[in-house]
Amino acid sequence: MRSKKQGITQNVSKVGHRLVGLLVLSLVLTTGCQTYDLEDEVPEWLGSSIYDNLKNDGEYTNMVKLIEDLGYKDVLAKTGSKTLFVANDEAFKRFYSHNNWGVRSYNDLSLSQKKLLLYGAMINNSYQLNTLSSSEGPTEGDCMRRLTALSMYDSVPIIQPSEMPATKYWQRFKNANLSIVCMKDMSVTPMIHFIETQLVNNKITNEDYDFLMNYTTRREPGDASINGLPVIGKNLKASNGFIHELAEVMTPLSNMAEIIRTKPITTQYSQLLERFCAPYYSLTATRDYNRIYGTTVDSVYQKRYFSQRSQNGPTLASDPDGKAVNATLKFDPGWNAYYSSTSTSTAPEKALQQDMAVMLVPSDAAMTEYWENGSGRVLKDYYGTWDAVPDHVVSKLLNNNMLNMFQSSVPSKFGTVLDDATNVMGITKTDIDSVFLGCNGAVYLTNKVFSPTAYISVSFPALVDQRMNIIYWAIEQLDYDAYLNARESYYSFFIPTNNALKYYIDPVSYGKSTTQLFKFYYDANAVQENDKVKASIWSYDVTTNSVIDSLGLANYDQIINRLEDILENHTVIGDIEDGNMYYRTKGGATLIVSDVAGGVASMRVQGSLQYDQGRNLTVQRIYNQGNGKSYILNDEPMMTTRNAVYDILQKPEFSEFFKLLNGTGLLTNLQNNHANASQNNISFLSKFHYTVYVPTNASILALQASGKLPTWEAIEVLAQTDSLAAERKTDIIRNFVKYHIQDNAVFADKNAVSGNFETAIMNNQLKVFYTLGVTAGNYAITVTDKVGNVRHVTTDTNLRNLIAREYLYDSSDRMTASKIFSSANLVVHQIDGPLMYDNNQFN
Repeated sequence: MRSKKQGITQNVSKVGHRLVGLLVLSLVLTTGCQTYDLEDEVPEWLGSSIYDNLKNDGEYTNMVKLIEDLGYKDVLAKTGSKTLFVANDEAFKRFYSHNNWGVRSYNDLSLSQKKLLLYGAMINNSYQLNTLSSSEGPTEGDCMRRLTALSMYDSVPIIQPSEMPATKYWQRFKNANLSIVCMKDMSVTPMIHFIETQLVNNKITNEDYDFLMNYTTRREPGDASINGLPVIGKNLKASNGFIHELAEVMTPLSNMAEIIRTKPITTQYSQLLERFCAPYYSLTATRDYNRIYGTTVDSVYQKRYFSQRSQNGPTLASDPDGKAVNATLKFDPGWNAYYSSTSTSTAPEKALQQDMAVMLVPSDAAMTEYWENGSGRVLKDYYGTWDAVPDHVVSKLLNNNMLNMFQSSVPSKFGTVLDDATNVMGITKTDIDSVFLGCNGAVYLTNKVFSPTAYISVSFPALVDQRMNIIYWAIEQLDYDAYLNARESYYSFFIPTNNALKYYIDPVSYGKSTTQLFKFYYDANAVQENDKVKASIWSYDVTTNSVIDSLGLANYDQIINRLEDILENHTVIGDIEDGNMYYRTKGGATLIVSDVAGGVASMRVQGSLQYDQGRNLTVQRIYNQGNGKSYILNDEPMMTTRNAVYDILQKPEFSEFFKLLNGTGLLTNLQNNHANASQNNISFLSKFHYTVYVPTNASILALQASGKLPTWEAIEVLAQTDSLAAERKTDIIRNFVKYHIQDNAVFADKNAVSGNFETAIMNNQLKVFYTLGVTAGNYAITVTDKVGNVRHVTTDTNLRNLIAREYLYDSSDRMTASKIFSSANLVVHQIDGPLMYDNNQFN
């Protein structure tokens, strides 16, 4: 049995001999000095024209008829610069016997179909086959698509009501049973070509190529194809360009959206995709269409998809009436002239040449399995039918299966294809049943659904439940989904509902004379995505928990700033049901959890503000997701304390340590031009978490009585006679205090923690920070200092696990501050004796 590859080889040989013969005949040279009118005469030394070559050969009568019928004889019979891809009459016989147009002979072809066959096979420049793979410059091997001589007006479809999607954007036409003139896209349809230099430069292997051709080929070096059709004869030089012969008749490729829409095995996926399209009226198209076709059509539309990248690059996020849509696709799958967002070219035509897209499209069978038994079952259980799944949820699935770059998405590179959470997607060749090439990308027909990580993420409840759309808006605005969707991590994610977010005490107001409350709300009618979440600001009485007066509306920057702080401090990396009470959030703040064993019925949580106030929040519902658990809060969000360390040290049991700290100069009301709430932040803290150990008053007094630790009173007296000695004594106190502040917040809690943690004092000889050895667990902490003293955190719950947060604002004036700039989070414990970093530290 002869293989298809062998047949192609024989055809190449046969056609090659014929084209060589034509070339020899066409290059009969003449000499002499003559002048020519190049509009009417062609010098013999240039050879025959494209038209004459085809006409004289006798085996291209269909191509010749196309040229003549479309009035292109004069163009292709004279000098110029064209490249034409042709098929011989035998190929046309095969085309007439089987094609999607339903034509059975040349006479059946409409004018538009003739234009598609000729103009879609012609480039308005002269290219040898290998130079097709190089863009202007030239840059070798970076070109895989080119615009043809087609105009977007050469074939303008009329869309029947039965073809229109069943969405509100098309409903008025369907209801009235109106057909409309509607372009599938108002950008020109390019051809795609795979040529040696381009394939080699982009590391696309022969095996990749055979995969793309559905294993109907066995590619060898030098093989080339145009629109997926093998080139069987190349580089016939004519006086006005080049002729290349294809194995079959070439028709323009459809875009990916049309391929998916018209395939009988992708109807379910197509119905989801078609939700995101609408007919947009075009005044320019209406005028041009009527001028070209001599009609008086009232309106000409173009079909476009709501997408982050649409024609020429910009986002299309509003419907034909100018209203904001609920969700967008990653790119417009109907955009013929699509180019990747990562293109190195700023010129759209050159960017188009460099790459195209890929869409992973599950078969109907794969979609059914996904819905009934796969990871899509969660959607079925929640919504019941695909029609009930909101667009913003469906878009997650579609976008996960839209790949920006074709050249990086061939089988040899499947290991680097990433999903929506930047995890390796895990595509294999066995997952793909067929490949359909489109003018703007390749459609990979899959036998499985590549579900987005958003569907298994701890953020999923907020995605699907409109009662939590404020927090999900923030997740998307801040690109927080890439973090929460990480499959290799385990998260405990607390989700405040829209109702809870009506009660957010603003930490920026901690530094002001009046405490303020933010009431967040969602505005679904806002045109711009940035405007969909708003917040009113109110004065608030903390003692009575009552709202007083309206102070206006927050701006976008303030809203994002507060919601980012909420997200950061409602996310815990790890399991908050592992037995502890105190957990550090991603933002460094502390939340407190109790009674988790009973689940929703008994579980209580607190932010540090609620902890200070002795109030508990109930968990309304718990969702067990693929990368952790989601905890729904409906009363109010967890909020952070207004206490700085300065405030906590006001306790009488901490009075001696407070005196020491207060005289060191380590407290400040301004740090790098940023005001703070307490007016007394510890100056050297940064955006991190810390532990402060406070020795008992008695132990500090004893150390002072022994003459080792100076008192401020003694230093004040000394300064009157010896300022240098007084400064050295001041350093002794300052370093003593700094050694009691360590990096990392450690709580007296159930589970064990141990380690050596750096303190705030530097060993100037070794240029490293002095450390403390800490062992915590079973609700106790022991601290070992550098000289071997072992100290213990008190068992008095009023003097340990005390939480502080020190804020920095975006202004040097705390009264006019509008945003949180940064913050440090701390826990304060009393210990039974002072910590020493050196036996000679008091000398």
